[in-house]
This record gives sequence, structure tokens and C-alpha cells, in this order.
Amino acid sequence: MLLNLKKSAILGGMALTLFASAASAQTMIIATDRVGTTFNAIGSGIAKVVTESSPARVIVRPFGGPDAFLGGFDNGELQLATLSSSSTFWAASGKNPSGKKYANMRIIRAGAGGVRLTLAVPKDSDIKRIADLKGRKVASDYGGHAVIPTSVSAALATGGLTWNDVKQVPVTGAVEGVRQIGEGRLDAAWAAFGMPIAREVHAKIGLRYLSFEATPDSLATLRKMIFPGAQLVTMKANPKVGLETDTNFISYESYLLAHKDVDDASIKAVLAALWDNTDTLTKIHRGLKGFTNDYAVSTLPVVAYHPAAIDFYKEKGVWTKEADMANANPMVK
Repeated sequence: MLLNLKKSAILGGMALTLFASAASAQTMIIATDRVGTTFNAIGSGIAKVVTESSPARVIVRPFGGPDAFLGGFDNGELQLATLSSSSTFWAASGKNPSGKKYANMRIIRAGAGGVRLTLAVPKDSDIKRIADLKGRKVASDYGGHAVIPTSVSAALATGGLTWNDVKQVPVTGAVEGVRQIGEGRLDAAWAAFGMPIAREVHAKIGLRYLSFEATPDSLATLRKMIFPGAQLVTMKANPKVGLETDTNFISYESYLLAHKDVDDASIKAVLAALWDNTDTLTKIHRGLKGFTNDYAVSTLPVVAYHPAAIDFYKEKGVWTKEADMANANPMVK
């Protein structure tokens, strides 16, 4: 009888362990932009690595843009999301179509400026500078992407133009804008370098990316009109990928965000998978190249980090005093 009791205790302990493992292996939904965008590729890459190398399961759910999923993310229906720091700024500060300040977003991992943005035009177009867009057909509205029309407005301003100086052609999102260039219906549209639809159109007709002027005035305009964390980065000429000359792009950090109430075990499972498999992660898509371990902790966060992420990075020795100070004073509190 004593042996049976011991067996029962062992089996009971195993059952509890299995139950605990199952409970910690939460299935999470990661909200992304629509298929064909850089942030869908980023979210899909993260989901693949986490699901394949941890107890957690992450399911990708594409939306028509951040405006379409921010409500569900803020109320906890969606556990994870991928956003640029600029979109995060607009969402958290209330500078979005709803006017609501989405306060429940927390950073769990940052990526360096792998996202490079500017206006794209057909390769054989006579449009060489942003100022040359006067009177041309430019994608506008952008449906669920509140930050894109403002970004285009800022880009036009650096060339001395406003929306009134171009022919506005409403599109539903970034993918449609670039696709319409390929269909000959637009002269220019906002694009992220390397986004899947841009590669597709480049292979079909050839794309060229317009360069921003790398001047203090230009950068000041972009930071004032888009958000304070905007940067200008230069990519070397490479005609094969649409860079006829050295080209200046807008760039900013990318985030993997979690709802503030996602449990600590799930956050740490996600972060451990990404930390241990960073080499695999960064090779999946250009937008993930900046998601290295040494950039996981931002020193200029738009919103605060999730407490479980802070604990994780402290354990890894990369959470510094500078990070502590930055996290206590994010751009949006």
C-alpha cells in the first residue's frame, strides 16, 4: 500500500508539472499589418521562431493597419503586436483617428532601424527629387495607417510641397499604394525598403526610392511632423534593388509589444526563444535585421517596458542604469 501511495504521489507530481507546463505554454495572438508589409513579415518571423523553439505558441493575425487592431490590443483580446516606434507614439499619445490614448502597450523587445521609409516611384520616372512630385499622382489616405499620411505630408514638406501641390489618390494601405505604382495608376507611394510588395513591383517594372536631404532642417521637419524619434539613415547605391544613388531614408525603431496584463511566464518564454535564436530571427527578413540581442533594450522608448521583460534583460546583464532612467521617462507616459 505504501508503494501505491508513493506511486500516486509521483504520478500526481508529474501531472502537476505537466499542467504547469501546459498553463505556461500559452497560445498568443500577434497582431500585424496586412500581408505584404514589412511589419507583417516581422511579426510572422517572430511567431515562427517562438513557436518552433519554445512552449509558447504564437498565431499571426494580419489586419488592415494598426488602426484596425489597436482597440483589440488595448483591451487584451490580442496579446502581442508589432509596430514601429512612430505608430506606437501615435497610438499612445492619442494622435490617431479615434483620438484615444492606448495606454496598455508595453515594449518587450526593440529592434534597431531595420525599417527604411520614403516615397517610391517607377524606375524610369522623371521624378528624381521629392520636389519633382508637384502635380503628380501620389497615394493618400491610407485607410488603417494613421501615421502614413502624416509621414507623406512631412516628406512633401522637405521638398517645399504640401498635399495641395499633388494629385491625391486614396488607397486603403501601404500595400495597395505600391501595387498601384506597378499597375501604372500612381506616380509615387510611401514604401518600406524591402517590403514584399515592393520587391514584387521592383521585379515587375523597377522601383526607385526618393532620397531625403540629409540636412538639419529636413530632419527637424520630419521630427516635428512625424515624431521625435525619427532618424535619417543612408543606404549605399545599389541599382539592383532600386538605389540608383546613395539614398537617405527615414528610419526608426521597431517594437515587439505585449499587453500589460500578459503573464510573466509567457513574456519570458517569448523573450528566451528570441534571445537564444537571434541568428535565425535576423535572417528571416530585412526588417528583423535590427532585432539583435544588443539592441533589445531601447534607450529611447516610446512607452515603458513590461516588468517581466525588464527582469529578463536584467538576468541577461543588458538592462543598464541608462535603460532604467529611459524606462522611467518614456516619450509617452
